[in-house]
Amino acid sequence: MLPPLIPPFRYAIVEDEVYRGAYPKKRNYRFLKRLKLKTMLSLTPDPPVPELLEFCQSQNIRNIRLEVSKVKDNVPLSYSRAIQSVQIIIDPSNLPIFIHCLDGANVTGLVVTCLRKLQMWSVPSCMSEFLRYLRGGVISSEESEFIEKFTGEIEIPCTIPHWLWGGRVTSNKHPRLKLKFLDPRVVEQSEQKKDGKNIEVDNKDDYRERVNANLLGEKEVVSRTIQALSLEGLDDINDLNVEKF
Repeated sequence: MLPPLIPPFRYAIVEDEVYRGAYPKKRNYRFLKRLKLKTMLSLTPDPPVPELLEFCQSQNIRNIRLEVSKVKDNVPLSYSRAIQSVQIIIDPSNLPIFIHCLDGANVTGLVVTCLRKLQMWSVPSCMSEFLRYLRGGVISSEESEFIEKFTGEIEIPCTIPHWLWGGRVTSNKHPRLKLKFLDPRVVEQSEQKKDGKNIEVDNKDDYRERVNANLLGEKEVVSRTIQALSLEGLDDINDLNVEKF
């Protein structure tokens, strides 16, 4: 009889080929193997234990470790570390990726929140997702301020995932962040229209394209997770304790 498939603590799907959770234990390796990861982003105070590095090496998973302080009274994550993390996540060459800190809550949650801001989520929506993984469901004033004031320059790769702005760049401006394009040619110049109504319609059509792209990607995500969690006799998605935002 095969051993059970056990996801890491606080495991969840962020986007297609982007997963989050707590520090992987040996009992989680079989599950992680089925995600066919290319990258594991470790946001930890200390280097990963040899056992985890050996697992990554055996599965051809690139382990990227960014040093982050232990969670105390203040926010353990700096804006520079958050930006580094987001740039790793949005690079298609690093996907599929698993992001983890020690407990899968504060540090990982803040990084995901910064990714959401790049995706142009509203601050309340970012905080709502962040709160779902906190003990007690209470956000500190420092973390709240970190999310609200997050800013900086983010490098955008030559190609982007379909879940980021619908997979294409239509502007070199962002309402909250400064964007630096590694290849300026990826910026598609939006057609200028004199008729204000036409501009509004174009924007709505662009929004629908992004939504449709995300819905298609969600089906792929669910399928991959079902495969990773599949056990003999399990064929009902309602039996899976997997979250998707």
